[in-house]
Amino acid sequence: MDLLAGLKQESVVKMHLSDYCTAEADASVKDVLADMNAQHCHNALILRGGKLAGIFTDRDVLMKIADDPETMEQPVSNFMTSEVVTISKAATAADALALMSIKHIRNVPVVEDDGSVVGNFTHFSVLDFLAEKFPDVSLTHFPNYSRRFSRRRHGG
Repeated sequence: MDLLAGLKQESVVKMHLSDYCTAEADASVKDVLADMNAQHCHNALILRGGKLAGIFTDRDVLMKIADDPETMEQPVSNFMTSEVVTISKAATAADALALMSIKHIRNVPVVEDDGSVVGNFTHFSVLDFLAEKFPDVSLTHFPNYSRRFSRRRHGG
């Protein structure tokens, strides 16, 4: 199968969309970060009444939270990105990738028409798709870059 044709045909709902966790908008930053850490997520989709209200990512933590520890008890809705770029579940993987490229984003929540969350499309979704569609590609023979690194220890 041709890669481009596969991405144009594959619906986003048939791809791996589970690299996220959810939290309510009134949850504290501390609680959301604890959930993200426990579930090994890089982002949390923030909900109000079961509908997507925003997204809170590791980038939000670095840019908005890291400098000010007093923010840990505040609601996550104060720091989330509320204007979330989403895609419908009828979209293809190629549509989602194009949107990620144009908007320079790493997460595209997939939503129903009523705003409820179906999943989160990320670069991991594409990697899983490639691994599934091209199982014969071997990753056991990596190039040898031994000459690019010093064999002696330098510095402390």
